[in-house]
Amino acid sequence: MSYQVLALKYRPQTFDKVVGQSHVTTTLSNAISKDRVAHAILFTGPRGTGKTTLARILAKAMNCKEGPTSQPCNNCKICTDIIEGHCTDVFEIDGASNNSVDQIRDLRENVTYMPSSAKYKIYIIDEVHMLSTAAFNALLKTLEEPPEHVMFIFATTEAHKIPATILSRCQRHDLGRISLEMISSHLQHLCKNEGFSIKKQSLDLIAQEADGSIRDALSLLDRVLSSANTKEIEHTRVLDSLGILDRQIMHDISAAIFKNDGARLIDIIEEVNNSGIDLKKFYSDILSHFRNMNVIKICGKDSPAVNITDSEKEKIFQIVSVLSSGFINTILQILLDEESIVKYSSHTKTAIEMVLLKLLQVNPGAQIDKIISQLDILAKQINLNPIDPNRAASELSPLQHKFEPAQKPAAKGYPAKDTDIQAVREPVPTPGYDANLEPSPEPNKSRTKRTWKEFLNKIEQTLPFMFALLSKGKVTQTKTSEIIVELKNGSSFDKTRLERKKHELQKICKEFLDKSLIIKILSENNNLTRNNKKKNEMKAKQASFNHPLVVEAQKIFNGEIIN
Repeated sequence: MSYQVLALKYRPQTFDKVVGQSHVTTTLSNAISKDRVAHAILFTGPRGTGKTTLARILAKAMNCKEGPTSQPCNNCKICTDIIEGHCTDVFEIDGASNNSVDQIRDLRENVTYMPSSAKYKIYIIDEVHMLSTAAFNALLKTLEEPPEHVMFIFATTEAHKIPATILSRCQRHDLGRISLEMISSHLQHLCKNEGFSIKKQSLDLIAQEADGSIRDALSLLDRVLSSANTKEIEHTRVLDSLGILDRQIMHDISAAIFKNDGARLIDIIEEVNNSGIDLKKFYSDILSHFRNMNVIKICGKDSPAVNITDSEKEKIFQIVSVLSSGFINTILQILLDEESIVKYSSHTKTAIEMVLLKLLQVNPGAQIDKIISQLDILAKQINLNPIDPNRAASELSPLQHKFEPAQKPAAKGYPAKDTDIQAVREPVPTPGYDANLEPSPEPNKSRTKRTWKEFLNKIEQTLPFMFALLSKGKVTQTKTSEIIVELKNGSSFDKTRLERKKHELQKICKEFLDKSLIIKILSENNNLTRNNKKKNEMKAKQASFNHPLVVEAQKIFNGEIIN
């Protein structure tokens, strides 16, 4: 066959042409330059990331006519023989098919002979983890102390299966997955060399489908180029050729879940099924999509843990900014828990429908910040516009409908009658402080009369929640420079809100009354009540455990009381 696939045609022949493994190529180049190359080297990493390619380049670098050199010439007879795969002194052995102890014994006997034409006799064993235990044991001594003219290069995708005795005798180099941007840029360069024009969106999709493997990306690109009738390849052609989904489908799925639109979910699944795409792969893509949403929500859109394009990162970031992390976590957990149902079900489409419809039952959870802001608005509306019980329900705002119980008196601190409002706005002063006492004015300033009551009315306009709390407080002491207010039975929620607005309240008080504001929260009664309640619950629980019927049931079933 005259045609050569892209993975072979554009296989790197020098270290600087290897994509995305600079940490390995730099180490090897420096080792060759300084004559510090190990006699046994192990390349490990995911499929298609350049392990065998690096082994061949290293073999050329060591045996090149001008070498050892970090830049093999690729023109001398040794280099060309290694490239073509028939060099007599470089042996490429498949560990999966040559894994017996007898074959390793033959290899051990042959290493004693000098190379015929090259400087070094090099053994490249691919998928070395497939060797048997006996074969590894037979290789140990030779691997630790080989002749000076012999070099071993191992490649594997599963380094954890190699015995520790072998690993300790090798210099290990770990190859990582190649980033989406590197793969997409490399594919764009190859398309230009081949005379094809493909949009970056399509190349990004191919790179994402390759999952960090440059060889997989070249194989997918080869399929797309073979299916094209013209040099201009549309995005739809790429989708049809590879049988993969447009990323917009994933966003449609998540949007339907967030909107509780079950009908839309059914329609999307039907469209995917009719297109002939593998539904199990479709479910796996949904899992990956929500995983990306979860990572972006937690780590931000610039996180390297998400291997997608920057434009899609930005799109997902806009979506998850209004969602809680717990909500996304719950969805992802359900998808993972139900994965086995989809994987082993004979009715895959029905299983996926069931799982996705189950997600509609997930409660997104209360957004506490929104609730607090709504409560502030509600408190302001109630105090400015007292509720008339005879007013028609249709005139009430949706927020009041949501929070105001029907046929019940108003909650403490939010009175519904005019007289009650007057009582809240004008708290009874306590001994030791004259509510009508005017603070001493600053020199050269004409000041109007300022009182504690006016101060409360002032903050009511901007901080209605603070107004309600301070109205229930007790002014226990006033000095020339400060006002002390005690809030009894204050909750932790009240304390948190006061802490957030503390500086703002003190600033307003200083400007309005020329006094510093000190707020004390007394919660002893609450703690006492909570402790008493807990003791009562423990007594009731113990009484239940000692009930004759419970004890008898425990004896009959020989059981253990959990709760």
